[in-house]
Amino acid sequence: MKRYSLLLALLLAFGLFTSQAAFADQNDSMTTVDESSQPENLALPDTAAPEGQENAQQGLDTANQARERGREFGQERAEEARSRGQEARERGKEARQQGQEARQRGQGPSDRSGRDRNPR
Repeated sequence: MKRYSLLLALLLAFGLFTSQAAFADQNDSMTTVDESSQPENLALPDTAAPEGQENAQQGLDTANQARERGREFGQERAEEARSRGQEARERGKEARQQGQEARQRGQGPSDRSGRDRNPR
């Protein structure tokens, strides 16, 4: 039993060390650059696996949908803000007109703070 366990362990170890070499792409290369220098160009592989292309397309579709929803959401919030701003300007204009009318009639406060200058 011990022999089979030892043999199995050796085969697994051998398989681990040789699998990297078997599955490695022989056309891979790497260029190192110094810490102070920058690479002149970066290139990605010309072809991708079909799974990678499909996953990338799904990711792009999701990102585009999120961008559209975000754009629509932003436009809706901007329109709401514009309408609230317009309403506030109209209320402010009405309040100024009412204040001017009250001052002209002599019924309103004389200063802009809304309080009498000499409270008693």
